[in-house]
Amino acid sequence: MDNQLEIIIKDKIREKGKITFAEFMDTALYYPELGYYQKENPFGEQGSFYTAVNASSSFGRSIASGFVQVFESTGIEQNICEMGAGSGYLTKDILDYYKQEFPEIYSNLSYIIIEKSEYLIQRQGELLKEHADAGKVVWTDFEKFADFNGIFFSNELVDAFPVHRIINIDGEYKELYVINHNNELQFYPDKISTPEIEEYMQQAGVKLNNKQIGDINIDALNWIKTLGSKISKGFVITIDYGFEAEQLYSDFRVDGTVTCYFKHKQNNDFFERIGYQDITAFVDFSGLEIYGKEYGLETLSFVPQWLFLIQCGILNEMEKAETDLQRTAIKSLIVPEGGFGTNFHVLVQTKNVKVPKDFVFNKSSFETFDTLSRNF
Repeated sequence: MDNQLEIIIKDKIREKGKITFAEFMDTALYYPELGYYQKENPFGEQGSFYTAVNASSSFGRSIASGFVQVFESTGIEQNICEMGAGSGYLTKDILDYYKQEFPEIYSNLSYIIIEKSEYLIQRQGELLKEHADAGKVVWTDFEKFADFNGIFFSNELVDAFPVHRIINIDGEYKELYVINHNNELQFYPDKISTPEIEEYMQQAGVKLNNKQIGDINIDALNWIKTLGSKISKGFVITIDYGFEAEQLYSDFRVDGTVTCYFKHKQNNDFFERIGYQDITAFVDFSGLEIYGKEYGLETLSFVPQWLFLIQCGILNEMEKAETDLQRTAIKSLIVPEGGFGTNFHVLVQTKNVKVPKDFVFNKSSFETFDTLSRNF
């Protein structure tokens, strides 16, 4: 059976001669009804990849606990906006936690979801019906989202933004386009498609060795700028796998970080199973910091996810765990050298908020837990 999305992509290439990898990736993931995130549930056992949300409900409960400390310490409004809620289970874990543990917050809380996939909105609506019926959760578009006071956060969102692939060829930077050669999709180096790429590389000090590939996420840069203009007061918390530029574009990352996941197995067959596998790239957190600051978002801290979760109180979840299976699942979230602890980081940015010196997410308040995993 012909892959309809592959045919559409080849038609685009026939019209334009070539397309950027960013356009290819965007089409493969988000094309209406055919893109990977538009037609099926990619999360959990039935999907292509596992997230921290699938590992344990303690992930969401811990984040919710950390947000309580934010509300109590800063006096911002009790509003939460989650962009890219995926399966909806993280939202449910957070709202269930407030309803059970902090009913006073739950009664005042407004929870907004920004989601572009109609399929996922439907799934989320079914899962969150109890909270939606109670008027606690609503859906909106990013374009309509504005003048927000509260906590804006995302979990494994930015890694799914399409990236441009850049390569150094004998000292000259080229962009890797997608072409159709003998009815097969493949890469082809040519002039960089937009000056925004070179502008960012210069700002962040990104340098690639000869034949090294780097993935530049222009969509993420535009997203953080737009987001900064939409926040009037509050926090932006970005949870994802990735690093700051210095480490992300290190010499050893010769082939960049773009990869695919199909039924829980990683591969680099970018042009296979189009629309049926995830395509993702490590997040460049430096870009979010640099461009966020231009629009009023000040970096409060950038830490590994495991340390962030400990500050949120996940060890309390460990103490409450009733089975070894539950404890193992929680451990996978916080052991630095394994599970979700190696590549995942959290960037906390603020706008128009004064935080106390002992605030939970202050960089200075993060203690060293390097020996913690030895106690598990």
